Amino acid sequence: RPLMYRLYRQVPVAGRYLLLCLYLCLWVFALFNYSSRCRYSQPDVFIEDWPADDSRLKSGRCYLRRDSLQLQPIDMHNAPELHHLETALAGPEVPAQMRLRPGGSWAPSNCTPLQHVAVMVAFRNRDFHLRLLLNRLHRMLRRQLIKYTVFVVEQTGPEPFNRGMLMNVGVVEALKLASFDCFIFHDVDMIPEHDRNVYLCDENARHLASAIDEMRYHVMFYNYLGAVLAMSSKNFFRINGFSNVYWGWGNEDDDISARTMEAGMLVSRPPPTLGRYKMVRHPKAVRIESGNEYFMAWRARHYEDGLNALSRASYSVLSRQAMPLYTNISVRLSRQRHRITPEWLSNSDSVWWFLRFYYP
Repeated sequence: RPLMYRLYRQVPVAGRYLLLCLYLCLWVFALFNYSSRCRYSQPDVFIEDWPADDSRLKSGRCYLRRDSLQLQPIDMHNAPELHHLETALAGPEVPAQMRLRPGGSWAPSNCTPLQHVAVMVAFRNRDFHLRLLLNRLHRMLRRQLIKYTVFVVEQTGPEPFNRGMLMNVGVVEALKLASFDCFIFHDVDMIPEHDRNVYLCDENARHLASAIDEMRYHVMFYNYLGAVLAMSSKNFFRINGFSNVYWGWGNEDDDISARTMEAGMLVSRPPPTLGRYKMVRHPKAVRIESGNEYFMAWRARHYEDGLNALSRASYSVLSRQAMPLYTNISVRLSRQRHRITPEWLSNSDSVWWFLRFYYP
């Protein structure tokens, strides 16, 4: 007889009932926790049959040809020097229609862009990563005919890195300079591989990093919204942005994912063959202390901890510079103004909810 059957017969009767109960419990958990929240899709900006005279392009909105956007080879070991990049992307020898404007801005001249996009990069002491990203990002976004500006929000001072708060500050400061329809929240160490992974927002929380090489080109878990996230301005303000209390690495992306769930937003992702990223290798940062405990209390502070909690005392802008390849916003964050409170921690979600979030 089969080996598993013989082993099963050797288990005492009480043990068999215990295994059966455990099996049924797992089935019930999966049944009631099933979710169809995520969708694999592409923005509807492609056309299959391109007119020979390009009449559709000349007539108005920007559309993309699939065959013009391909998987690109990425050199992860050699980043061009900044002055070489500036010459190649924004120098006087670059054709006017392809040349970057000061502040890292560009827009197609022969069609009307679908959205005005702001790419937010939270940054501190990662110059090599930034040069790799800028070299890849600008070339890709121009091929995608996107009107965009790259913002590098740089944290200064000795406080632990706070990615979520930097993203909130970046949005607030960017909107002082121009109106943006779409925000791309981008880790500096994530390099996109495929030009067809279009950097535009839809009505959902659009997670662009659906396949990362560090994770064997899979999503870390079902509700994961880390690395690269696209969200419309309307939706970002609707969920009150990121949390400001995660000082250190981790959990701020889980927090914003939970906020999108609470708002009833779906998650859209490009197919894994297109949403490919390479992660720049670097020493891993120390994970935030009590990060999971803070995350469990997200619901208690959802409407008090976010964009609406920023004030003049929350941060100070040390400089704002329109560099050739990006707009640099150098800020000092106030840790005293944004801390987790005992009242929030006392209203944590249940372990059941925690399991449902990570293991749907």
